[in-house]
Formats: sequence, C-alpha cells, structure tokens
Amino acid sequence: MDRVDVAIVGAGVAGLAAARELHRQGLRIAVFEARDRIGGRILTVRDERLPLPVELGAEFIHGEAPETTRVLAEARLLACDIAGDHRQAQRGKIRPAGGLWRGIDRVLQHIDRNGPDESFAAFLARRPGGRSLARDRTAAREFVQGFHAADLEEIGILSIAPERGGSPSAAAARTGRVVEGYDQIPRWLARDLGGVLRLRTAVTEIAWEPGWAELALRPQSGGTSRVEARAVVVTVPLGVLQAPPDEPGGLRLRPDPPRIREALNRLAMGSASLLAVWFRDFPWNDLDSDDLDRLSFLHTRGGPFTVWWTSYPLRSQVAVAWSGGPPAAELSRKSTEEITATALAALAEHLGISRRRVESRVLATWRHDWDGDPFARGAYSYARVGGAEAAKALARPVAGTLFFAGEAADVKGRNGTVEGALASGLRVARQVGRSTA
Repeated sequence: MDRVDVAIVGAGVAGLAAARELHRQGLRIAVFEARDRIGGRILTVRDERLPLPVELGAEFIHGEAPETTRVLAEARLLACDIAGDHRQAQRGKIRPAGGLWRGIDRVLQHIDRNGPDESFAAFLARRPGGRSLARDRTAAREFVQGFHAADLEEIGILSIAPERGGSPSAAAARTGRVVEGYDQIPRWLARDLGGVLRLRTAVTEIAWEPGWAELALRPQSGGTSRVEARAVVVTVPLGVLQAPPDEPGGLRLRPDPPRIREALNRLAMGSASLLAVWFRDFPWNDLDSDDLDRLSFLHTRGGPFTVWWTSYPLRSQVAVAWSGGPPAAELSRKSTEEITATALAALAEHLGISRRRVESRVLATWRHDWDGDPFARGAYSYARVGGAEAAKALARPVAGTLFFAGEAADVKGRNGTVEGALASGLRVARQVGRSTA
C-alpha cells in the first residue's frame, strides 16, 4: 500500500494551492482528482474561431482579491478590470441602470448585524426602508438570488450583512477577468506537481483516526486501491460533501465528524445556469440607443435569466446569460436546446424584437450543467439561516488529521469565489504544516 504524508482530495484551486505549498515544504504528497482535468469549477473553453476564451465556470475576479492578484503576478498573467456600463432592457427600450449598487446597498444596510438571523425572504417581507426603497428591494432580491446563487427562503441575512461602513455589493461592483483564461491559474499552481497529481482517480472513502488515514481510490481505468496518509486535505465542493456517499461522486468519511457534519448542514449549495452565446452581432445593436459599445451588463428582469454580460472592455461577440438560485435549478432539469430557447426568447422580448431575429444572429452556444455534474453538484455555496459561522467551523482541523478547504471553507466570507478557494488552500497548508512538523 502506498504511503504519503498528506493526501489531497480534489485538484481545484484550493487543492492545488495547498499541494504547491506542502510540496515546497518537502512533504510527500499525493493529489487525487476524479475528473480528467484540473481546475474544478474553473472550466475554460477555447475555440480557434474566437479571440478570447469562453468561461463556463468561474469567470470574474471579485473585489481586491489579493491572493489571486499575487498568483497572476507570479504567472505573468494579464487581467483587466470591467468598467463598462450597466443597462436595463425592458419593452424594447434600453435605459441606464443608474444607482443600481447604491440601491442594493441601501437595502442591505438595514440588516442588523447584532440581531437574530433570518432568511433574506423574511427580511424583505418586513419591507426594510419602507415605500421609498420598494424599487431597491426588488434590485436587492435579484442581486442576492443571482450573485449568491441562493434560495431567498434559505440564505441567512447575517452571512451577507455589510461590515460597518462597508459596501455589501463591493465585490460584485468591482470585477475583473483573466484575459488568457481563468484555467491559467490552476495550470500555474500545478506546474511543479508532476507525478504527485493523479487524475481520473476518485476518492470514495476516507477512514481515519488521529494521526492516520486510509483512502479508498477508484480509478476510471477500473479496480480499486488504497493509500495511507498522516493527514488528509479535503477540497471537494460542498455539494459533494453533502451528497449521499453511495451516489456517483460521493465521499464517505468514516467516522463522520459531528462538528463537520453540523457545519455542512448549515451551508447550502447554490445553483447557477450560465449560457455563453456567440453572436454574429449583438441583437441590442438594432435598438435606437446610444453608447451601447460600452455595454458590460444588460439587466433583464422578470425571467429566469436576469442579466447578460459582454467581454467589455475586451472586444468579442460572445455574451453570457446568467441565472442564479431556484430559477437556475429549474433550468438545470432542461436540455441545452430548451435552455438556449428560453434565454433567446426572453432576450428578444426585453429588446422588443422578434425571437427569430435574435436566433438568426447566433453562431454557437456553450454551457455546463454544474447541478448535474457529480463532482460539483451545484455552483457554489452560501450560508443558511444560522450558518454565518459555519465556514469557520469547517475550516478548523479535526484531530490534526482531517483538513477542509475550498470556497465553502473560506473564513473571510469569500465563498463562491476563486479568491476564497485560493485563500483556503493556503490556510490549510499552514495548518497541515504545523500539525506534521
């Protein structure tokens, strides 16, 4: 039986960041990834017909993102800030979405950080801000459901409450993207890992006791094997940790740590549906509206897809339709053809032009079903009511043997981001280093 110092489950950004640091410390490590690729929920597609890659998973750099920025600098990767215009399309008119972020912030600032937790739906039902913020509450509802990929009946307000004097929407308002493609970050992190990285190898069970663990492996080539380790870093997505262990992609912990299970139960895996569409030319260019060449985000309220975004300030004819929360979960049960038809029909309605006119401009589409992916089981995590501190509980080691990382285990609340995954991987590397010293 093979033996290593540290076994790492999952080769997403968190697993690769941890692996790189532990490898540098001279520990014997092995990284096991069920997929045939690295990157996890980063999924970059390249088409020789297009000037830019297409992102089907993580796309944006949110907020300051110091760890992401550091890796970009190391790898000499180019990133650009998105500074274009937000517009709203409705009944054939495109208007400036002026004050969008200010309005959202006005609503979220009514959350009492010292008060009891409740669902965002219950919070909105009390009409914070009264009649004067009615329109802003609608924007906040769409923001929380879309940006956090959340069910408003489940997400707890304390997990999204702003810091005193802070802007709750800042991470969404300031965004950037990796020009060469987000997959360049996991490639950079994995560049020195060589033979310690084992793809197409699922970990189905982790039996453990303090100071020892045994992992059951199931390679795609068939058969089973086992490996022993002094410590295990688990970086699989929250949806996998919550799945029944006997289902495809499931993982059994034996014994199941009660504190970890309690933390997992206080978190939820959100749904998102993303459709990337390559247009011959953008259909909104037909409208009598000025300055659309700076369009970054086109908001389309009242349907499952609430926003489209472009590559601005970069020039590409690909636009992305986005849906988050329960509407996205409903979409995931449909075929790609049905999803495409839904998105294009809604866009045509908002623009006030015929569906055929929109469809005639489509050259290609791309999407990935993250809800149906057995190694993801959703888009990214959010905290349920009472779960504002669950990520911190998940981040605490179990008996110096089990360690958890990934966007759901970021202690600074950057769940759902590559930055949170990176930071959690670096955090867990420090924890493991101390425990194995």
